[in-house]
Amino acid sequence: MLPCKKIYIDTKHKTVDSISNSNFRWELPETLSLPHNTIFYVDDICIPHSWYTIEANVNDRLYVQLTNNHTVVGTKINACNIVVLSPGNYTLTSLASEIKAKINSSYSVTLVNVTLDADRTNTITITPVNASDLMKILTDADLVTGMAGVTVTVTDGVWGGHWTGASYDQKNPLDMNGLINNTSGTSTFFSSASAHVTGYVDLEPIKNIYMYSTNLGTFKTIGCKGEVTIIKKVPVTAGAHQMIFSNVTSSSDWLDCSRQTLKTLQFELKDSNDNNINFHGAHVSFSLSFDKYREVE
Repeated sequence: MLPCKKIYIDTKHKTVDSISNSNFRWELPETLSLPHNTIFYVDDICIPHSWYTIEANVNDRLYVQLTNNHTVVGTKINACNIVVLSPGNYTLTSLASEIKAKINSSYSVTLVNVTLDADRTNTITITPVNASDLMKILTDADLVTGMAGVTVTVTDGVWGGHWTGASYDQKNPLDMNGLINNTSGTSTFFSSASAHVTGYVDLEPIKNIYMYSTNLGTFKTIGCKGEVTIIKKVPVTAGAHQMIFSNVTSSSDWLDCSRQTLKTLQFELKDSNDNNINFHGAHVSFSLSFDKYREVE
C-alpha cells in the first residue's frame, strides 16, 4: 500500500531557505518512503503569468555596432555598445520607444529613429539619423562567435577593445534577440538609406514552463538544452496577469519514483533557455499524485 496518494504544494509554504518561487524547497511533515513500482504525476497546476516581457539580466540587452564620422560619440566609434533596456511589460509601440531612447542615450547623441508596423508585419524599423552612420544589431550567431573571433577580455570596461557598456558573456549574452527574431545569420551594416527591419516581434518570451525536481526527476526526461530531472512541461495558455491552469490528460505524464525516500522536496520552474522564471512574488501551486504500476521500465 502506498504511504501517500497526493501531496499539495504551494510556494506560500516553501521553506525559509528557498531562493524564490521558481527555485524552492518544500518540507514534508514526515519522511515518505515510496515502494517499488511507484509512479507519480504533476497535476492541479496553477501558475501566474506574472513575468515581464523584458527581464533584467535575462533578455534586456541589444548589442549595437557603430562606425561613423560622429566626433561627439568619441571612443564609441567602431565599438560594439551593449544597450540595456528597462525591465517591464511592453507593447510594440512602447518597445519601439524604449529601443530608440536607450540606443540614443547610450551614445549620448540622437543616433537613430525607430518606427513600427503594427498593422501588417508587427516589426520595428531602426534608421540611423546621420547619412554617414553605419550600424549593426548583432545576432545571436555574432554573439556566440565573439564577433569574428575577438577575444573577450575586460580592460577598463571595454571588452576586447571592442565592447562598451554592461558585461558580456558569450555563452549567455542576455540579449533580446529572441523577441525581435534576430537570432540566426551574421548581421550586416545598415544606414539611413537601408534601415534595419526586425523580424516578427514576439512579445511573449516564454512559451512553455519546465518544472524540475532533483528528488523526483529522472534521466529519462531531457530538456531543450540537455537538462535532466524535468517532471512536467506546462504550455503557457494565458496572457499577462492571468493564471495558467494545467491538469493531467494522458498516461504518458506518469513518471517512475520507485524506492525514493523523501523528506524535503526541491523544485525549479524554468524557461526553454534554462532560466529560472521571475514571478515577481506571485505564488505557484500544484499537486503530486502517486500510484502503483505493474510494469515500470
